[in-house]
Amino acid sequence: MHPFIQTYTIVLCIISIFFNCNNAEDTRPPQTQSSLVLGLSHVRSLYTPSMALVNSTNYDFLDIIEPVTAYTDGYLLPLNLGTPPQVFQVYLDTGSDLTWVPCGSSSYQCLECGSSVKPTPTFLPSESSSNTRDLCGSRFCVDVHSSDNRFDPCAAAGCAIPAFTGGLCPRPCPPFSYTYGGGGLVLGSLYRDSVTLHGSTHGSGAGAGPLPVAFPGFAFGCVGSSIREPLGIAGFGRGALSLPSQLGFLDKGFSHCFLGFRFARNPNFTSPLVMGDLALASASTDAGFVFTPMLTSATYPNFYYVGLEGIGLGDDGSGGSAAAAPPRLSGIDAQGNGGVLVDTGTTYTHLPDPFYASVLASLSAAAPYERSRELEARTGFDLCFKVPCAHAPCADDELPPIILHLAGGARLALPKLSSYYPVTGIRDSVVVKCLLFQRMEDDDGGPAAVLGSFQMQNVEVVYDLAAGRVGFRPRDCALHA
Repeated sequence: MHPFIQTYTIVLCIISIFFNCNNAEDTRPPQTQSSLVLGLSHVRSLYTPSMALVNSTNYDFLDIIEPVTAYTDGYLLPLNLGTPPQVFQVYLDTGSDLTWVPCGSSSYQCLECGSSVKPTPTFLPSESSSNTRDLCGSRFCVDVHSSDNRFDPCAAAGCAIPAFTGGLCPRPCPPFSYTYGGGGLVLGSLYRDSVTLHGSTHGSGAGAGPLPVAFPGFAFGCVGSSIREPLGIAGFGRGALSLPSQLGFLDKGFSHCFLGFRFARNPNFTSPLVMGDLALASASTDAGFVFTPMLTSATYPNFYYVGLEGIGLGDDGSGGSAAAAPPRLSGIDAQGNGGVLVDTGTTYTHLPDPFYASVLASLSAAAPYERSRELEARTGFDLCFKVPCAHAPCADDELPPIILHLAGGARLALPKLSSYYPVTGIRDSVVVKCLLFQRMEDDDGGPAAVLGSFQMQNVEVVYDLAAGRVGFRPRDCALHA
């Protein structure tokens, strides 16, 4: 999630209600590590107190493995913080840097989070033997305060000039506020502690199983209150604060393969998040990937951008149904604006007008079904169709496939359920399916469009920072997990 996009989680909650009956129900490790494999899951950690905990500085790793699953409006990663580890489920967000969890001995306060949000577990710093407050002179403290002057946090903490200019100020990093799109905001303090991941060493046998590994000195936000942020977030952006940056993987890359939304809240289906050599090796050796250059903005350098040249309809994505994207979607200008942000923290893909309007017109003309104006009004989606269906899962239809024409000649055919989704049950042999794209409301600079997590369902995405490219491969992420 990033400062330019407002997300609408209520719609996914509506979809979930309709379909519950159909659901299957500055210390860094050394750069000798080759890869990390993290599971996207919201139910449990692989760590148990009986498992021996080892320090990340002592091993050369093949991979680290945890169970990321679909949630109602995004994808969750289990985060193990402290000694012994306290376990939290946090959103995976490539559109921000800060990793944070609800924190403190009192209950976590979340304003404008709705009455359906359950009480959130909080991190207790006093219960961790390895926990410390980060200092005001830390580069992470400067980063979380978005300060252009590295002395600002220590000055705000009350240090004398000789102390903070000499790097001798012992005071903690002042409390921060961190903002997200749609009015989201968190208030907290910056802490350091051990983050525990799971993996195997080069010497482990095939049956050795997962090994909990502690990465010391990880900087994260201890948040006591927020607006519209009911859960914690793992920041996967390109800034110094992000999780892959602190673990030393931004010179390599990472990948994820998001499960379909039908697996939301189902703990029995998980898919891996991979960081390091293993993520890049998969993209270089396995067929089916298409690659597009990773664009960079001088104004917003911590985001992952790609260029979009157009959107095509049909099995080959060509012909008169294709809509050409304006130049600001295919590149980034001298002011750092434009391009398409790849953001797992935004639920749906957002496109700007008049390009979005032309895509809607092409889809409406190509779809051989009557529109459901009633469901468009109820859900807030712009195109909903009445599709004949006698029996679930209603996968066969004649809605036109959507193909993204990416910069460099790449063509990404979105899976059907990543474009259109049933928002009703079957009634009179008809199900209503809506296009899950939305209009880009803001045009005040920054990215011109956003590729959201819903459109990344059943698409393996590789962020190849070593080669400066992003790879996409449609696949059944549950089958290949």
